[in-house]
Amino acid sequence: MSRPDAASLLSPSPPPFKPHRRGRLLPSILAVLAAAAALFLLAVLRSPPTPSPNLGSLFLSLGSNNTAASHLRALTLHPHVAGTKANSLTAAYVLHAFSSLSIPSHITPYSVLLSYPVHRSLSLSAGPGRAAKSFSLTQDTYPSDPYARAAAEVTPTFFAYSASGSVSAEAVYANYGREEDFAYLSSRGVDVAGRVALARYGRIHCEDIVHNARAAGAAAALVYPDPLEYGGSAGEGSFPDSRWLPPSGVQVGSLFRGVGDPTTPMWASSEGCERVSVEDAMATDDMPGIPALPVSARDAAEIQQVLGGAEAPADWQGRDGSPVYRLGPGPAVLNLTYQGNDTMATIENVFAVIEGAEEPDRYVILGNHRDAWTFGAADPNSGTAAMIELAQRFSMLQKQGWRPRRTIIFCSWDAEEYGLTGSTEWVEENREMLSTRAVAYLNIDVSVVGPVLLPSTTPQLDELLLETIKLVQDPDNSSQTVYDSWVKANASPKIQRLGNGGSDYAAFVQHVGIPSTNLIFGEGPGYPVYHSLYDDFVWVEKFADPGFRRHVLLASGELWL
Repeated sequence: MSRPDAASLLSPSPPPFKPHRRGRLLPSILAVLAAAAALFLLAVLRSPPTPSPNLGSLFLSLGSNNTAASHLRALTLHPHVAGTKANSLTAAYVLHAFSSLSIPSHITPYSVLLSYPVHRSLSLSAGPGRAAKSFSLTQDTYPSDPYARAAAEVTPTFFAYSASGSVSAEAVYANYGREEDFAYLSSRGVDVAGRVALARYGRIHCEDIVHNARAAGAAAALVYPDPLEYGGSAGEGSFPDSRWLPPSGVQVGSLFRGVGDPTTPMWASSEGCERVSVEDAMATDDMPGIPALPVSARDAAEIQQVLGGAEAPADWQGRDGSPVYRLGPGPAVLNLTYQGNDTMATIENVFAVIEGAEEPDRYVILGNHRDAWTFGAADPNSGTAAMIELAQRFSMLQKQGWRPRRTIIFCSWDAEEYGLTGSTEWVEENREMLSTRAVAYLNIDVSVVGPVLLPSTTPQLDELLLETIKLVQDPDNSSQTVYDSWVKANASPKIQRLGNGGSDYAAFVQHVGIPSTNLIFGEGPGYPVYHSLYDDFVWVEKFADPGFRRHVLLASGELWL
């Protein structure tokens, strides 16, 4: 494969690749996030100190809470699933935002296998004398919801790449759907084979839950967000009155266990490339192989109320005050039908490039995805807002004569939710170039969902990250830095290691071995409205980052990447 230079990265179409077969206060936090990311970015760039002897201080003074909030609001007016017209409009918005800053920008499309729901139904029956219950499978809007009209555009709740089919069978409760949970059921004489497994989120991802259910012999699976993890304490209420997921909330997701386009495993989906068929791609072990649906806690509670069998152990139960959970099987019988459309669709990565002054062929890459299952305010567009905020600050510095030593590439990835698809395809297409020229990759996916910094890196960037967060002021306490707040919030503060996927750093780390980091302001292992209807601008503004200070802070921290 030929090695593209900086100029070719700016071309509307990437260089051709011949594939070979194989052998995841609002403006305040955004402001802080932008600041932190920017500081981190400048350190990796090793920019010369001219024309200003205090470039870092100048950069930190350029942040704007209002612009970060404005970008987030614009990007989340409508739901925008990958491959849809609405998501293409967000690509156009990001392209315009970069171009308006006089940063050379372009869109690179790929044709990939995506998945959408066509028909879903679920009903419950519990034997003679009990009426059947049909579930609506909808998420409720709330009083005075400013996005109630746009909510009608949300894709119906589903699991991408679920097998199509109809199942009528007894239900079995499988706790978190882990291998050990199914092993426990077997040890208790509870046969999962041919039945519908009901499992809750909280320990592993939905694709692994459904895979484990299939391995145990289940004919279908349902996955729900239990109030124990997603509902807060009894009496706390739910969004919009608190940060917690409403009872009708559903966490959707993808059941594909691989990464990238399923029709081009390990090579890029370039125009005219070789592909496996859609049928063959859907038949691999990376796909779920059984019908599955995400459901709400409200619907799951109705199923659990009519489950019989032995009482589940204490660590399988819900929060205090909840009805007792039982293992089954039955007498609850579920009738589940899912019909999906697994189809080739076009996704769009957006790139902007600031060419380096001294080492233009050395690349420092900043990215996050843009597509969302619904409105995507926290996941992922808090990161998009911080990235645009960061680009705007660099544009201001350029007008004063500054240029980075190394080339900066901003990346707005598409179809991350389906399987890190957009970033994986680009890395596969540019693998040789990246392996020799990329210095570091900074990911800012779900950038702001709470007050505490949750940093993750590969080991090469640990010290640099610590130096960076010691320079950025905490938005909630002017007397301390983000580092001070991080240490106080953790009994044993520790930088986490990047996992086996989870977000767009995966291809950079695991395919090419590029030093990478992922910056998040959060609270605990996740956030309650994740992948639901309620991940909207209002939730971020009220609960994730009132004032948007941390969005701007994140961009400031990126300066030293």
